[in-house]
Amino acid sequence: MTSLQKSLIDGLPTGHLVRVWWENRWNSQVDFAWPQRPEPHALDAVMKQGDEGRVDRAVLMDVLRRQYAEAGVAEPTCLEALARPDARTVTTGHQLCLATGPAFTVYKALTALRLARHLELRWGTPVIPVFWLASEDHDFEEISSLWDGANWHRWSSEASGGAVGRMSAEGAVDTLATWGPAAGVNAEQVGRLVSSCSGSLSGAMRRWVHDALGQDLVVIDGDDSQLKAAFADRMVQEIREGTLHAEVNRVNGALESEGHAPQVHVRETNLFHLGENGRHRLVKQGERWAAGNAAWESTDALVDSVRLNPADFSPNALFRPLYQAFLLPDVAVVGGLAEVAYWLQLSTAHAAFHLPAPALVPRDGARIAPRPWMERAEQMGIGSDNLGGSIEEWEAHWLSRQDVPDVEGWRKAMDREADRARMEFSEVDMTLSGSVKAARAKMDKLLDKLEGQGRRAVRRQHAHELAELTQLHGWFHPHGVAQERTVNVHVLSASWTGRDSLMVMLKRSFLEGHRGEVWSPVVHELLDTGP
Repeated sequence: MTSLQKSLIDGLPTGHLVRVWWENRWNSQVDFAWPQRPEPHALDAVMKQGDEGRVDRAVLMDVLRRQYAEAGVAEPTCLEALARPDARTVTTGHQLCLATGPAFTVYKALTALRLARHLELRWGTPVIPVFWLASEDHDFEEISSLWDGANWHRWSSEASGGAVGRMSAEGAVDTLATWGPAAGVNAEQVGRLVSSCSGSLSGAMRRWVHDALGQDLVVIDGDDSQLKAAFADRMVQEIREGTLHAEVNRVNGALESEGHAPQVHVRETNLFHLGENGRHRLVKQGERWAAGNAAWESTDALVDSVRLNPADFSPNALFRPLYQAFLLPDVAVVGGLAEVAYWLQLSTAHAAFHLPAPALVPRDGARIAPRPWMERAEQMGIGSDNLGGSIEEWEAHWLSRQDVPDVEGWRKAMDREADRARMEFSEVDMTLSGSVKAARAKMDKLLDKLEGQGRRAVRRQHAHELAELTQLHGWFHPHGVAQERTVNVHVLSASWTGRDSLMVMLKRSFLEGHRGEVWSPVVHELLDTGP
C-alpha cells in the first residue's frame, strides 16, 4: 500500500472562505476574534478553560451510560476517563446515514481520533474523541440512500418528517440486505449492519459507528430529555432575547464585507418544536408563537413549555454547536468545509451564551484506489497524480497518447508563410497587411475545425475505451463529485486487496499524516498494491 498526503488547504481556491480564515488573510478589521485554528498555543489556551458554563460532568456521565445501556452497546474503553475534571474532548459528528453513509463520515471520526491522541500525548491528560449523532435532523431524504457502485438503494418510510433518530431502524433492514451484496460487501459485514437495525435509528447509528471505528471513541445523542433540561436556560435565552440572531448577523456583516455569503441562514429564533406531526420551526406571530400545529399564546407560555417538556424542543444547525459546547469539554471540533464555514458565523456566539469556544479543525479527506481500479487506471495512462482530475482532463490526457492528427506543424508553416506574405504585400501597398492578417485568421478557424473533426473521428474509433475511461472516472468521482461524498467505506473496503484491512491502512495513514506539533488538514491517497 502506498499512502500519499496532500494539503487540503493548498488545494482550495485562494478566495475560499476556509482558506482565507486558515491563512488569516482578512481584508478588513473586526471588533471580535475569529475562531482559533488548531495551533499549539491556541489549543493549550482552550485546554485550560474549566467547566464553567457547562453541564455537570456527573449528569453527562449518567446520560452516556444510560444511552449505551439502552442501545445494548458496550461502553467504550475511554468513557470512564471523561469523568475526570481535567479530561477534554475533540468532537465531530454527522447525520444518521445508513451504514454510516458516505466515507467522509468515517474520515471525520478518524480526524477526531487522531487529533485527540495527538493532544493527549502533548498534555499528558485524557482527551476523548466524541461522535455527535445529529439525530434531530428531519431531512430523511438526505440519509436514506446508499450507492452500490452503479445504482442507488433507497429506504422508503412513511414515518419520515420528524427527528430521524427517533425512527425505528427496522425499516432499513431490506435496504441494507439488498444493497450489501450488490455493492460487493461481504456477507459477514452485511449481517452486522442488518443486525444493528433494532430499536431507534439513533441506536443503530451508534452500533454502526463503533463497528466501523472500534471502541476508542464515545458516541453521544443530544436528543435526550435530561441533557435538554440542563440546557433549558440557554433555550429560554434564545426565545426571549434572540441572542443568536443578533450575534450571527454581526458576524455575517463582516463576512459579506469580505465577499463571502453566509453558509447558513440565521433565524430570529433558532429552535424547532418536536411534535407528533414532525419537527417545525418556532416562529413568533405578534404576541403568539407557533410551530406546525402547536401554538402558545405568549412568550411566557412558550418558556413554561420549554421548562416542562425540554425534550420537545430542538436546536437548529446554528444553535446545535452551542448545545454541544454546553454538554462537552471540547478543545476542538472537527468538520467538513461547509461546517467550518458556518461555525465561523458563530465567532461571537459562544461568549454571548457564556460558553467556551473550541478550536475549529477542517477534517482530513481521502481517496481510495483499490488494486483492480488502480491497475485499470495505469493501463489507460492515468497515474496517481491524475486521480483528482476531471473527466475532461482524463480524456484530454488519454487522447494526447493516441495517434490524433496534429495540425501544429501546419500552423507553424503557415505562420512563416504569412509573415513572408505580409512583408511582400506591404511593400506593394501597406493597407494590404491587414488583409493578410484576416486571411491568416480564416485559415486558423479552418484548421481548428479540421482538428476538431480529427479528434471526433478518433473518439468514434475509440468509443469503447473512452466509455471504460468514464466508468473508471466514476469510481473516483461518482456522479461528478468526490469519491468520499458518495461511496460508503464498506464498499471501499470490499474492493481492498491489501494484506491489512482498509481501516487499518486509513488509521495508519491518518497517523503518519500528522506528525509534529503543526496540525494541518490533508487529503490521503491510498493506493492498493495488493498483499
